[in-house]
Amino acid sequence: MGFPIVFYLLFGEVRRLYIRTSEIPRDGLDVVANRGKAWVPRLLEGMNMHPLRDCRMLSVTLYLSLEGRDLEASGSFVAGGETVCDRCAEPVTLRLERDFRTVFVPADRGPAESGDLELQADDLDIAFYDGAGIEVADIFLEQVALALPAKVLCREDCRGVCPRCGEDRNRSECDCPGEAREGPFDVLKTLRKEKE
Repeated sequence: MGFPIVFYLLFGEVRRLYIRTSEIPRDGLDVVANRGKAWVPRLLEGMNMHPLRDCRMLSVTLYLSLEGRDLEASGSFVAGGETVCDRCAEPVTLRLERDFRTVFVPADRGPAESGDLELQADDLDIAFYDGAGIEVADIFLEQVALALPAKVLCREDCRGVCPRCGEDRNRSECDCPGEAREGPFDVLKTLRKEKE
């Protein structure tokens, strides 16, 4: 009979993990319990995870259930990745964690049908799928992207690089003169001096 999940492991290469909606039992499907954990670390292998250079899933949970043709995916993950600091360009190791709950609506659902969707107070995330099944890696790719911080810093007080010489200000001070930029409120300083 086999697993209700299409998964191929050939020559040490992980293939896509596609789950058909017709193979999800009425009481739902715990993907990790059903398939094991061997595929988890290499789940996002070969996918573009920019700005992360390397992203490995450390642990995942994923439960899929159907309500009509709507597919609900709920789970969590812990991932680790390498990137660079946005201020000084030094390497940074990130640890990302997230719990999620997403409702996938068939893409072929027309505008009349989509008007019948009722959002709950906790505002579920809504996405679309092809109606036949869902790619597990795509679910986690989206969730990792949502878990990324808006600005990656090596540390909170990172001073970045000098815009003139490029010296890393976290390691040493450079001899460049301080920046004397005019700000939008510098006019007010001159008005105050004139009144005195």
